[in-house]
Parts: sequence; structure tokens; C-alpha cells
Amino acid sequence: MELLPNCYTDLCVNGKWFHYDHGESSVFMLNGSKPLTFELESLPTTEDELEQHLSHISSKLL
Repeated sequence: MELLPNCYTDLCVNGKWFHYDHGESSVFMLNGSKPLTFELESLPTTEDELEQHLSHISSKLL
């Protein structure tokens, strides 16, 4: 699915929830009242690309 401008996606990857505002270079992992911020290597254009980025990030957190 294409990521449309001015929208966001919340996605669970490896049991961790992430929030991504489309078109931004950072993503937030929901972590109670203290979300963690991660920078993406490139801007995803589809949900599949976003999931690949998040899988890479979440694997480092395990």
C-alpha cells in the first residue's frame, strides 16, 4: 500500500508498536509515556518498505 502524504501509519513489528508520519525521516516506537525516536535510512514509499525499515530497527532492540 502506498504511503499517502499528510497521513500516518501505526504498525506492530516483532511485538513493538511504531508510529510513522508519512514523509518524515524519523519514526517513533511507542514506549509508554517515553516514545523512542529512530531515524530512517531512506523515506519509505510503501507500507512494505516501512515494515522492512522497522524490522531492521526492532531486530536491534531484541
